Amino acid sequence: MKKVILFVVAVATLLSVTGCGSNRSKQIDSLSYAIGVDLGMNLRFGMEDLDLDRDVIIANLKDFYKNGDLEGEEVQQLRNDMMQYQFTVLMPFMNTKRMREMSGSDQPDTLPALPPVFNEEFTRERVSTMIGKNFGAAVKSVDADIVLKDILGAMDDAFALESVELADSLLRMNTQQINQAFANHSKRMQEKAAAEFAKAKEENAAASAKWLEEVEAQEGVVKTASGLLYRIDREGNDVFATEDTDVVKVDYEGKTRTGEVFDSSYERGEPISFALNRVISGWTEGMKLVGEGGQITLWIPSELAYKERGSAPKIGPNEALEFKVELHKVNPEE
Repeated sequence: MKKVILFVVAVATLLSVTGCGSNRSKQIDSLSYAIGVDLGMNLRFGMEDLDLDRDVIIANLKDFYKNGDLEGEEVQQLRNDMMQYQFTVLMPFMNTKRMREMSGSDQPDTLPALPPVFNEEFTRERVSTMIGKNFGAAVKSVDADIVLKDILGAMDDAFALESVELADSLLRMNTQQINQAFANHSKRMQEKAAAEFAKAKEENAAASAKWLEEVEAQEGVVKTASGLLYRIDREGNDVFATEDTDVVKVDYEGKTRTGEVFDSSYERGEPISFALNRVISGWTEGMKLVGEGGQITLWIPSELAYKERGSAPKIGPNEALEFKVELHKVNPEE
């Protein structure tokens, strides 16, 4: 089950294929058909022991695809329910089935009985509903102009197969065509991601440079030779970190130039200690500029932070950052 969903979510593109042969004369959207085959084959041959209600699955797939919210609470609840079903019901069934198959006994009545795949909590209808919604969420998350009727048509074709071996001769796309559709999508998505990343690098670099210019003009802000900007918000004592190997104990809050907090020891409720040679170079330099008990704000150019690579998912490429830091102790005793 997990394999199916992750596979479908990972693949999506638009590629038309005109097949050949008696059952392949109709033009279809190859990605949509490939996704449908993947779902249908797994239901037909991977989940046959569950005896699921196909109509309920299809109805909930279509409903979630049309009306579901991928960012809503329903999806998280669905994940939790699927996981609970997997661990409390499905895994005991599969483990017992595997043990019976491996025993090689010609007296099956002497082996442990297979536990039920449904119970009062997870009825056949509820499990079919969950799987249908899960499939609908997977299809909805595909980043392409898919054709739902081709997905459903492919599922019908897969359901009608008597065996896996008949797939290439009876389905409207053979294994090679299906794999090619997914491979083409993977390439398309890589190219799209690369183009978006390149655009983000250029836009972030320009926006960060403008932002740092505005910060530099503020009262009390100092610029170092490296390009680091800082302001002492509260003077500390005369104990400073001087070596890259020094350890500092701090509380801090990190923001992007748009003001989004991406990391905060305050939110975690406790300070943190680290060696200055284990952090970004803007921190290594900046934490030597304030004494124990002091507070400093650092505006760090991307060259002194995460550079072109960024730090996904919250810090993009070429992003300048802001940190407000309280220095509690230099080389605290363990």
